[in-house]
Amino acid sequence: MTASPMTPEPLWDLVEESLDEATFLWKRWEAELSSLRRNLQEVGSWTEDRLHGALDGVRVAGEGMVRLVEPLLASDDPAMLTVCAHVLAAGSPSNARALLATAIGAATGPRLWSMIRGIEVADLDGTFAPVTTVLATKGPEHSAALCRLRAFRRSTPARELADAFASNIPALQVEALRASGYVADDSFGRYIAAALKSDDSAVRGAAIACGVRRRLPNAWAEAVRLAHERRPEAGPLLAVVAILGEADEHRAIIAALREPALQREALFALGYIGTPEAVEICLAGMRDAKFARSAAETYCAITGADLQRDHLAASDPPDAAAAPATHTDDLDADLVPAAHDLWPLPDVEAVRRHWTSRSASYSAGVRYFGGRPVDLSVLVAAIETGPMLRRPNLILEATVRTAGQYDVEPRAFAHIQHRMMVAGRAALAGRASR
Repeated sequence: MTASPMTPEPLWDLVEESLDEATFLWKRWEAELSSLRRNLQEVGSWTEDRLHGALDGVRVAGEGMVRLVEPLLASDDPAMLTVCAHVLAAGSPSNARALLATAIGAATGPRLWSMIRGIEVADLDGTFAPVTTVLATKGPEHSAALCRLRAFRRSTPARELADAFASNIPALQVEALRASGYVADDSFGRYIAAALKSDDSAVRGAAIACGVRRRLPNAWAEAVRLAHERRPEAGPLLAVVAILGEADEHRAIIAALREPALQREALFALGYIGTPEAVEICLAGMRDAKFARSAAETYCAITGADLQRDHLAASDPPDAAAAPATHTDDLDADLVPAAHDLWPLPDVEAVRRHWTSRSASYSAGVRYFGGRPVDLSVLVAAIETGPMLRRPNLILEATVRTAGQYDVEPRAFAHIQHRMMVAGRAALAGRASR
């Protein structure tokens, strides 16, 4: 009997179900990229593998996938837009990239950036060129979006960087600066130098972060100055100053704990200072209900403790949110808890006993992470096997200390991150053998 030449179309209800599942799993995967407990392997096996399965369930529609996705590009759901852009960027139908180019050209604001997120993690090939052309020619916002793609994929930007920076729109300038942080071409350094003098704090902060990545002395000096002056805009930079600084810079981090606007970020930065003194500060911080969970996270980062595993967690108090509202309640307040408010609550006395039993093995002035004195091998191990939460800063440190030889994109899919890790280890091994 001869097989029918007709190829049956997939069951559309299953394809649509896969699209809904992919949208749900994408949001969960994004959240797990900053997980307190799970590492890259666990995020991959718990969530990312299921996400890829759902995405495959959409792509199985073949040419029909474009018909399915096209009306959904008008959605206001950011995750749906991200998934639709992703399957069009990575899909095989010949008309998928044409539809994506049209949709990208029409998108602005949050819609554009949601779609860019889906594109940047896709495996792209030569058929993506029409989309690149639209991004490069549509205007400053699209040029900035192309800068983000370049930065994510560690490729050298072209005219789009100049176009985005020349817009004088701070958010677009930030994207241009980030792209300049991943290339060795000294000609891009002029954008960082100009941005360090910007009147906009976000632009200055991006210039400092990118300049530090490129080991520019003027950028580092500005980061240290802001930390010492305890300016509010120093908050996002405190972790960088802690990671790359010495004793004097570390004193600035500790002093920032007295500044209400900087306390939480300074407490997080203590985890990168990693000294016994930093541990003692964490123990004191655990007695403050507002910072107890954050202080415990920092303690665990330094010592390698785990509140649940080591029986150091306290029971959470009754949920105050369940209480009825009163006339004094702020009815306009954001009722979604911050991530740090969901971290485990420490049993302060149990943690104190835990530290007392181990403190003799820690030397004053020595930096520890995960209970080990920090060197490059400890950094790499923490990046490759440790929890997701602190990985971006650890990757930055490894990148700076190895002059870019070890670099990982922490928001990429796991297989891309693993590939970058292998390349980084090979580069370090080659350097060591010379």
